[in-house]
Amino acid sequence: MAAFAVEQYGTDVPNAVERHARLILLDQLGLQLACSSLPWCQAVTDYVRSVGSTGPSTIVAHGIRTAPELAAFANASYGHGQDFDDTCTLVQTHPGAVIFPVALAVAEATGADGAALMRAAVIGIEVMLRVAHAVSPGCLSRGHHTPPAVGPFGAAAAAGLLLGLDQPTMHEALGVAGSFSGGLLEYTQSGGSVKRLHTAIPATAGVRAAYLACSGITGPVRVLEGDKGFCRTFADHSEPGRLTAGLGTRYLLLEVALKAYNCCIFIHSAIEAYLSLAAEHGFEAGDVKRIEVGTSKQGTEHVGRIAEPYDALGAQFSMHFTIASVACGHLPGLRSYGLDHLGDPMIRDVARRVSVHEDPMCSAEYPGNFSAVVVVRTVDGTQVEQRVRETLGSPTMPMSEGQVEAKFFSNAEPVLGRKRAALVRDLVEKVSGLSDVGELTAALQA
Repeated sequence: MAAFAVEQYGTDVPNAVERHARLILLDQLGLQLACSSLPWCQAVTDYVRSVGSTGPSTIVAHGIRTAPELAAFANASYGHGQDFDDTCTLVQTHPGAVIFPVALAVAEATGADGAALMRAAVIGIEVMLRVAHAVSPGCLSRGHHTPPAVGPFGAAAAAGLLLGLDQPTMHEALGVAGSFSGGLLEYTQSGGSVKRLHTAIPATAGVRAAYLACSGITGPVRVLEGDKGFCRTFADHSEPGRLTAGLGTRYLLLEVALKAYNCCIFIHSAIEAYLSLAAEHGFEAGDVKRIEVGTSKQGTEHVGRIAEPYDALGAQFSMHFTIASVACGHLPGLRSYGLDHLGDPMIRDVARRVSVHEDPMCSAEYPGNFSAVVVVRTVDGTQVEQRVRETLGSPTMPMSEGQVEAKFFSNAEPVLGRKRAALVRDLVEKVSGLSDVGELTAALQA
């Protein structure tokens, strides 16, 4: 992995990979801007201000200059401030909100150009996804959330490359990063806003691991595949061979999906199944007697436990509430799940008519597909059923560049205005030609 990172950093990124990476970056920057003022993100901003550090790296929207690891921490928390950021259905993790905040922060600190930024980010994402793939789906089954578990490795790779680490030192950085791995999935059972930091924690860890390796701190040689290494510790059954199979020729980055809906990916197929049935048969929320959602075993554990959420995060991980919201005419967007939405008596009433169960076919298709089957029973006795395997944004049904841009503008324009948002879009489009990434970070200030 260390050899791949260092050697690949000196070569051009394949065109298709760079193009998809630019879309991930554009999507991520829009979300960072839009989420920067949310209460839990504002708490992070207040924390960074209270630390009082100064430095070369910029916090999006606020213009605060601070140390690279603090800038990465803040921007990563903004990028995952809702559950609207990219995900990889193959390994179920969120690479963009970990790696791009790290790459931008360290690129600013080192004066790197846009081409170096993109090469480091692509490699960091690939390392993160490879490690996730080696422990999927066992990592989640054990109760570990993959971004904070595997993110430190990818973040250390991206930061280390921009710091100029050679292969032996990169090996040490990855070894150090393993000791930062963590993250629990209990938020899917009982809520809590700390989940919003689950990309920020590994971002900081990776930056710190790379700088520590530069200073001479060493890590375990077999941190990933060792008897007490990451793979065996974080999954009952792991596949270490996935770490390097096709490494450098097959890019898992191309499997990264951009989200069309602001909720857990396990709910997306059910949303589209319900929408399809409602459009075909013309029923409305008041016509519904019962909505039965079948999903994978992992899906029932992830989004089937919180039937009556008390906060925004719980609602985004509640199949019951989100499908009820869709039935009432509200597609999950960035500004969904506010207090008025959470307390809507009609949504709450419909949510009580939603049930979630394991569907054997969905379980068999996971993790390659996050499929769902929805059965709607209406008050007049009608029963209809729809199964959906692929949703908008997935690798087989990708959002078009126009759709990604539209999502970006809807997120960025309220913060920057149309003209500045268009400038950011243009800078991302030509990012590999920028002589200084500071040109991009300067444009991201409100």
